[in-house]
Amino acid sequence: MTTQQTTGSSGRVPNPGAYPGVTAPSGKTLLKATLTALVVAGIVLVTAVLPAEYGIDPLGVGRATGLTALFEAGGGEEAAAAPATVTPGLAGPVFSRPYEWRVDSREFTIAPGTGMEFKYELDKSATMVYSWKASGFVDYDFHTEPEGKPSSASESFDKGNASQRRGSYTAPYDGIHGWYWENKSNRDVVVTLQTAGFYDEARLFLPKQPAESIEIPQRPGSLN
Repeated sequence: MTTQQTTGSSGRVPNPGAYPGVTAPSGKTLLKATLTALVVAGIVLVTAVLPAEYGIDPLGVGRATGLTALFEAGGGEEAAAAPATVTPGLAGPVFSRPYEWRVDSREFTIAPGTGMEFKYELDKSATMVYSWKASGFVDYDFHTEPEGKPSSASESFDKGNASQRRGSYTAPYDGIHGWYWENKSNRDVVVTLQTAGFYDEARLFLPKQPAESIEIPQRPGSLN
């Protein structure tokens, strides 16, 4: 087999050693260049990077050149590490509350031909999730009574005839907010109610009895 080699215009194979004046750098030269680069990098670190980024100025050069002012203007390391603060806005969707949310579970027995009410005291924008289930169909009315206004100012938000409902609710104003259930059947109906929300008190309204205020206890392990 014949191996072909590329030749120049003179027909000879180029020889790296045939170019006078071109020599590879020695190991000593490379070492010297490396050490020089490290020294320059160290000088830049001490005189520029440390004063401007970390406020460290061992030689006083940063103060003289104004580089430490960059660090101070940025508030230092603590300000740089602190997370941004975002405050909930009035329009939501995040609403902060001054107290912990609570849970409540109740069971009511409604006699035939009678009704009852159970409402929670909620501040404006306070949220509640709920689920109730009855042993038979009942007429229901989820309504409110605004604080400081007569009962005639009551406003209904969900009403009908059903054996169960579930959902969430955000109070549009301060007041009491909850359900009226009426049993139109000829036998007892048991209503089981479960809720969780930002409330600490409820009101129970039974036929021919004065309203009863009920304190809702804190959850076990509550943070406040």
